[in-house]
Parts: sequence; C-alpha cells; structure tokens
Amino acid sequence: MEERLFWESFKETVKKLIPDFFTLGNLSLGVMALLYMLEHRYDLSISLIFIAMVLDGIDGKLAVKLNVNSERGKQLDSLCDLVSFGVVPAALFYAVSLKYFGNFGLAAALFFPLAGAWRLARFNLMTSSEKGDFIGLPITIAGGALVALILQGFFNNTWIAFPYILLLSLLMVSKIRYPAMKRKFKNDKETGSFSFLFFYLGIIIFIVLILLQREWIFYLLSAYVGIGLFCGLYKALKVLKKDKALLSVPWNNRSDF
Repeated sequence: MEERLFWESFKETVKKLIPDFFTLGNLSLGVMALLYMLEHRYDLSISLIFIAMVLDGIDGKLAVKLNVNSERGKQLDSLCDLVSFGVVPAALFYAVSLKYFGNFGLAAALFFPLAGAWRLARFNLMTSSEKGDFIGLPITIAGGALVALILQGFFNNTWIAFPYILLLSLLMVSKIRYPAMKRKFKNDKETGSFSFLFFYLGIIIFIVLILLQREWIFYLLSAYVGIGLFCGLYKALKVLKKDKALLSVPWNNRSDF
C-alpha cells in the first residue's frame, strides 16, 4: 500500500515537472545562444533562439493539457523568456547591427530587454479573467522577429536596424492587443481540442521553416507584428471617428452616446 502511494506521488511530481523541463530547456538554449554569440557564431545562435521559441510555446500548452498550472511555472517561464528572448536577442542584434550606431545603438539594445521585462511583469500581475488576447507584443515574438531580421542580410548595418528594435520595444509595452490562443479549454472540450491541433500544426510548420527555410520566419513573424499594428490603428480610428461624431452633436442631444 505504501509503495503504491509512493509511486503515485512520484508520478504526480514528475507530471508537474514536465512543463518546467521544457521551460528550462528554453533558458538553456538562450544561454547557449549567448555563448555562441561570444564566439561570433551568429548563425547558430539564431537557430537556438528559434528552437527556444518552440519550447516556450510547448511548455504552457503542456501545463494546460496536464492540468499542472502553478505560480512557480509562471514565474519561471517569465524569467527564462527575459533571457532567451530579451537579453540574448538584444545582445546579438547589437553585435551584428546596432554597434555601428554608437551610444544610440547601445541605448536601443538596452531598451529592448527593459521593455520585455516590463511587459512580462505586467502580464504576471493580470488575473486569469483578464488573460485573453495578448496586451502588447509578446516578448517571444519580439525576440524572434529581432534576430530574424539578421537573416535578411541586406538589412544589416543599415539605418533600418535602429528604428526596427525601437518599434518592437514600444510594441511590447503598448496596450495593442495581439491574438492569442486561449489558455484554458476546460469549459469547451471540442474547441480546446481544435485549438491544440491548430497550435501544434503551427509548431510543426515553424520547425520545418527552421530546418529548411529560416529566412521565411522573418516574414511569418512580421505578419503577426503587422496584425497587431493594423488592429490597433483600426480601433484608434474608430475611437477618433466616434469622438468627432460626439463633438458634432449639440450638447442637448449627447445623451444618446
């Protein structure tokens, strides 16, 4: 009886640790990317960051699927993301492009992980009911999009690098909403199954791109960045249009708004 309880407790503990192993794998790849960057092996560093993106996507979905969400896992995920998709991409981008901008490039490289840290802290303070779409560009996408630009060789050492990293940094701390797959599927199993299937199909496509056509990842991530910008601009124009309509209505008729 005691042996049975021991093995049940052991299996439950291992089950809880499985998502954490993927999260720590994400961090390990980020650190490896940083070390290879110091050896000027930039190409390998970029590939490791892309693989870390895959692990970062899987760990959260595994936690949901295994029903082992925890505060420790959430905090660990944020710390690992800050390194792998904040510090390392900024350092890599500085080494390849931003160093030519002098102190301005150094400031831009510093601003990127600071913006990422701010966004992660804001996300961790949100309640479960508030977590629908992402508010601000996720640091995982921002870091991936940053290093993906390096693969587009004609952009390196040009003026585009400086405003590009600033744009990604500002998008992270912005309140622009980006589409996110729902984190909880308990209430609707049918929708949850479809969401998981769609997500893992996306993971497979991303892995194929890493192996066969890494340059295309830039366009894939840029499309996601552009979706948020377009939706944010559209909503801002709607609010502006409504405000103009309000100003054009006489005071005594404004109760309709």
